[in-house]
Formats: sequence, C-alpha cells, structure tokens
Amino acid sequence: MVEGIEALLALERTGTISEAAAQLRLTQSAVSKRIQALENELKYKVIEPDGRRVRLTQKGQLFLNKARTLLSELKNLKDIDSSDDVRKYSIALSDSVAASWGPRLIRQASNKIKNVEFEIHVHRSMLVEENVKMGRYHMGLCISSTQDSQMTSDVILEEPMVLVTGPHQKDDRPPLLTIEKGSGSWRALEDKILRHPKLKNYDIIHSESFAAIIQMVKEGYGYGLVPLGLAQTMNVAKTNILMLSPSIKRPIKLIARKGVAQQDAIIEFKSLLVEAAKGLR
Repeated sequence: MVEGIEALLALERTGTISEAAAQLRLTQSAVSKRIQALENELKYKVIEPDGRRVRLTQKGQLFLNKARTLLSELKNLKDIDSSDDVRKYSIALSDSVAASWGPRLIRQASNKIKNVEFEIHVHRSMLVEENVKMGRYHMGLCISSTQDSQMTSDVILEEPMVLVTGPHQKDDRPPLLTIEKGSGSWRALEDKILRHPKLKNYDIIHSESFAAIIQMVKEGYGYGLVPLGLAQTMNVAKTNILMLSPSIKRPIKLIARKGVAQQDAIIEFKSLLVEAAKGLR
C-alpha cells in the first residue's frame, strides 16, 4: 500500500501519469499498476479523468489526507537509534539557498552538536515542502506557506531581495528578470514586488533560476531581482547591487513534521541556525 500512496501523492502534485512517473523515477506503466493495486485494496476509485489530466476522487482525497501523516510516521521508524549512536538527519534546501549561504549555515550549526550528522538535498521550495510532508526528509530550509497542522514552520532568516544591474546605456529601459510565478519566492512576494515604487514600472520576465538571472544580467539582458546572498556568492560587484527602499525580504523557514521538530537535537539545531544566521545580516 505504501507504494500506492506514494504514487497517489505524485499524481496529486502533477496531475498526469507521465509527470508522476518522472518524479518517482518509474515507468508510466509502473505508476498505473501501483494505483490500480491501491484501488483493488481499497475497493474504490482514487483517481478519475480530468480532460487530459487526472484528479483525485473525493474518496481518494479523503484517503490521502489521512494516509499522508501515517506514511511520514512509517518512514520515520528507521530513524530510531540508541543514544550512543550518531543520529543522522536529512535536510532539503531550496536551490537558491543551497547555491548561496545555506550549506555554510548548516555546517556552522551542526558542528556545535555532538553525535549528529546532516545529509543535504536540493530541490525547489515547493518540492522541499512536499518531500518533508511525505517524510522523505526530516527538515527543509526554504520559503514555505504550509499551514498543515502536522508541520512546524520557523523563520530562520529574512533575506533581502536586491536589484542587480548590468552593462546598459543610460537611455536603456531594460526588462526586470526575476523568478518564475510558480516559485515559493514569487508567491510570497508578488504583491510587494508589483506595488514597489522602484519596480512597478518594469516589464517583468520570469525565469526558473535566480543564478541564471544573475548570469543574464551580467551579459546585459536586463536587470535582476534576486536574493542578496546569491548575488554576493556569484561575485556581483557591490556597485551593481542596489538595496531596495522600502525593503523586500523573503522569509526563509525551517520546516519539519511535529514529531521531528520536538526532538532535542532538532530544537538545538534550530536555535544554532538562528544564531548563525545573524552573521549574514
């Protein structure tokens, strides 16, 4: 049943068998068989056609809402260790955090905790959040809007967004390059960006990568709205980094399932992360 639940979770996220198969690294046939086996066990349909896509049936959604937490707890059973063993935790970072200050911050915090190791994974914020909910990772460091009652969400750092300029003539009116509309950053900051007095008159072009935006700005394709940490990591000249007033900051949060967040090692780790983040401000 666990494999069927994982397949159903992937279908909920993607809406198609092909995309679910790609996320799970399976064939479309394998995903279909897992869903069929789940339906045979439950004795009711969990998905139904929705044009060229599929959606969960009402019963399928109710089942998944209950199964999600149980799946997380089942996957967490393997993490039970004796007090003398090194405890290992997995943490997923959003790609822009991983490409800048994230790994350094985790190293600084984890070095102060005995008998604990952290394994880092990298995804987009939305996938970080989903994978933590599913129990694939213990924690996530990302932009998160989760209101799941089984999850905790604590702000570690409010990172400034900055305007990165490039080699344009004074009479140029370059486009503003920034992150895609489906990203966690855009969804959290959209209203502030569109209403900002220094940004609202730009023609906006969206990209899937903050790092790619910075490279495009350096080559003169526009100005970029990106996180300060990434601009600094990618060696943008200080004269080309413009701080915004009023400021726009994206809240980077440590998310975890409640059962994980209540462990002493994670409580200590969170406190150390917050302390280490003060050095980035």
